[in-house]
Amino acid sequence: MYYELALTSVVVAGAYWGWFFVSKRPNGTITFGLMQLAAAAMSAFGLYAHRVEDAPRWMGIAGAIGVGTGTCLLVVGPLIRALGRAFAAKERLGIARRLLDIAEVLAPGSGVADEKALLGAMQEIRDGHIEQTVDALNAAKDRAPAEARLAIDERIAMLYLAAYRWSDAIAHAEANLFGAAPQTSEPPDGEGEPQKQPLRRALGVAPPVWVELLGAYGRTGDLDRAARMLSRLEDVCEGREDAAVWIHRARLMFLALAGRTAAVQALVNPRQARHMSAAARTYWLAVAHEHEGNRAAATAAYEKARGRSRGPPRDLIDQALENLAKADGVPVSLSDEAKEIVARIEAAPLPARVRTPSAPRSYATWSLTGAMLIVALLITVLVGATNDVGVLMRSGAMVRGLVDGGEWWRIFSCVFVHVGGLHLLVNAIGMVFVGKIAEELFGTARTFALFGVAGFAGAVASYLASPAGISAGASGALFGLLGAVFVELTWHRKRYRAAWKRGMWGGLLIVIVAQVGYGFMYPVIDQWAHGAGLAAGALIGAILSPHARWKTAGVALGRTVAVIVIGFMAFAGVRVAGMSIDESFSRLPRVHPQIAGVTMVAPATWTHDDTELAEPDGLVIVTVHSAPATDPAKLIAGWLAVDAPAIAKTRGFEKVDGATDSTVTLPKGWEGGELIASFGDPMGYQQRYRLIACGKVIDGMLVLVVITTPETIARAAPGFLTKLLSSVKRA
Repeated sequence: MYYELALTSVVVAGAYWGWFFVSKRPNGTITFGLMQLAAAAMSAFGLYAHRVEDAPRWMGIAGAIGVGTGTCLLVVGPLIRALGRAFAAKERLGIARRLLDIAEVLAPGSGVADEKALLGAMQEIRDGHIEQTVDALNAAKDRAPAEARLAIDERIAMLYLAAYRWSDAIAHAEANLFGAAPQTSEPPDGEGEPQKQPLRRALGVAPPVWVELLGAYGRTGDLDRAARMLSRLEDVCEGREDAAVWIHRARLMFLALAGRTAAVQALVNPRQARHMSAAARTYWLAVAHEHEGNRAAATAAYEKARGRSRGPPRDLIDQALENLAKADGVPVSLSDEAKEIVARIEAAPLPARVRTPSAPRSYATWSLTGAMLIVALLITVLVGATNDVGVLMRSGAMVRGLVDGGEWWRIFSCVFVHVGGLHLLVNAIGMVFVGKIAEELFGTARTFALFGVAGFAGAVASYLASPAGISAGASGALFGLLGAVFVELTWHRKRYRAAWKRGMWGGLLIVIVAQVGYGFMYPVIDQWAHGAGLAAGALIGAILSPHARWKTAGVALGRTVAVIVIGFMAFAGVRVAGMSIDESFSRLPRVHPQIAGVTMVAPATWTHDDTELAEPDGLVIVTVHSAPATDPAKLIAGWLAVDAPAIAKTRGFEKVDGATDSTVTLPKGWEGGELIASFGDPMGYQQRYRLIACGKVIDGMLVLVVITTPETIARAAPGFLTKLLSSVKRA
C-alpha cells in the first residue's frame, strides 16, 4: 500500500510540477520540468505493474527508478536546498556551498545554480574581492538608460560598504552620486507648504546609501562631513514616520564615532532598538567606548559582540580589537561644527521606535503537531504499539460501539491518535506544511478553529457513514485546512498573486484531487472523514476569511471557536486517560441476548445472530455452539484443537498457534485453553489476537464458546471476559 502511495504521489506531483516548470520556465530552462515528467511517467508504469499481475517486468523496474528519481527531485533535493539557505543565512558559507552542490546534483535545473552564484557573490564580498562584480556593473551602467545609472552606482557604493572598503565607497560616491542636487516639490501657485517627496529624491540617493556613507566618512576620520550629512538627513526626515530607521541608524553611527557613550546607550536600549540584534547593539556601544578613549570598556564590549557574531561582522570586530590594542586611548577630537550638531542631536527627542514586521509565528501549527507527536509517544510508552487495534481502542480512537454507549469524547480524541509510525509521520509533515500556510493566511486562533471543526466534522462523518471500523488520525482536519486555504486563495485571488505565480493554487488542487482519488483505491482509507473535513474546512474558511466583509466578527468567532475546540480536546484527553478498556465495556447498558440455546449478559450495543455475539467494530466476537453432553472432555479438546482454529481461518487469520500462557481466568466449571491468531492488515501491520476456546456443561447441555479479541484487550480486560463467560445460562 505504501509503495503504491509513493508511486501515486510521484505520478501526481511530478506531472503537475513538471508541466509547471516546462510551461512557466521560472529558472529559464525546462530541464527540471522534463525530469519530473519523466519520473512521473516511469512511476505510472510502476503503478500499473503493481496492480496488474501479468505486467511486464520492466514496468516494475521503471516504477522503482521513477520513485527514486521523483523523491530526489521533489523531496530530498528541495530539503537540502532549504538547509543550504539556512546555513547561508548564518554565514556558514562553506557548508552552504556544499549543500547546494548536492542539491544541484539531485535537482538539476531547479535554480540552484543561481543561488550558488549569489553565494559566490556573498563570499566575494566577505573576502573583499568585489572588483569583478564592480567591473561588470560599470559595464552594465554604460549600456543602461540614464534613469537606471543612479541605481547601479548606488549598488556599487553598497558593495564597497559591505566589504568595509570605506575609502573606495566614498571615492565612488563623490565621483558618481553627489553631483546632482536633490529635487524639491512645490505646491501649485506657490501656496501652502512644500509637499513631502520620496526620501531618495530629497537626498539625491537612496536613504540606506546615504546613511552608510555617513558612517564611512566617520570611520575615515571626517566627522565634519558626517555631521553635515546627519544634519541634512534630520532636516529632510523631520516629521516623517517612515524615516525612523534611517534617523536611528545615522544618529547611532555618528554619536558612536563621536564617542558619546551615554547617547549611544539610550539608542541601543533594547526597547528603543528592537530591530537590532544584541550583537549589533553591543558592537556600537564598543565603538562609542573606543572613541571616548575608554579602552577597557571598549575591549570588553568588542569581545562580547564578537562572541555573538559570525562572518564579516566578526572580521570587522577583530580588526577593531587589533587597532584598539595599538591606540593611545585619547578621545576623538571634534570640531566646533561637529560639537554643535552633537549637542543638537543629544538634546533632540529619541527617534520613533522602528516598527519591524514580525515574522509569522506558527503557534497553532507547532502546537498541534507537537500534540500529535506527544500523544503518540505517550501511547507507545504507556499502552503499546499504535498499530495494534486494542491499543488504539484504549488510546481514544473512534470506536462506534463505545461512542453509542456514551463515550462521545472519542469524536475529539481520535483526531490525535494515529495508526502506526508512518501514518503519524505523514500527518505530522502535512500539518507542518499545510498548517504554516493556513496560519499565515488565517492567524493562530482561526487555525485552531479550522483544525478542530474540520477534525470534528470528519470524525462525525466517519462515525455515521464509514464502514472502515475503528477510525483514527488527523487526516480530516488536514483536509479541512487544505479546503480553507484553497477557498481563501480562490475567493481572494487578487490578494494572493504571488501564490498563484508560484503555482500554489494548482498545487493545492492537485493534492486534494490526488488524495481523494487515492482513497477510492483502498477501502481502508476513510474517505468520509476526508470529504467531510474538506467541506467543513472550505465552509469555515470562507466564514473566517481575514478578507471577508465581516472580518471583525470573523476574528471574534475564530477565537471563540478555538477556545471551545481546545477545551473539548483537553476534556477528551482527560476522559481517555482515565477510562480503562474494562471500564469502557463494563459501563455499557446490558441486555440478555439468546444465542445457540443459551443467554448471556452482554452490552446493549453489541449485535448477535443465532451463533455469534459481536462488538460492532469486531473488537470482541463470541461464537457459541451447543452439543449433547456426551464425553465433554473429548469435545472440548476437539473444540480447542480443531474447531477454534477453523473458525479463525474463516475470519481471515493467516496463522494460528497454541498459547504458552493464559490471559483470561476461566470461571468455575469452564474448561479449555487459548490460541494466538495473527494476520496482516491492509496497512501492512501484523495483528495478534487471542482465541479463548472453552466449554461447560450447563443443565445437561455442552456449551462451547470461542471469544476472539485482540491480545491487548484480552490482557487489559480479562475480568470483563470472565464475567461474560460467567453470565452464560441455558435459555
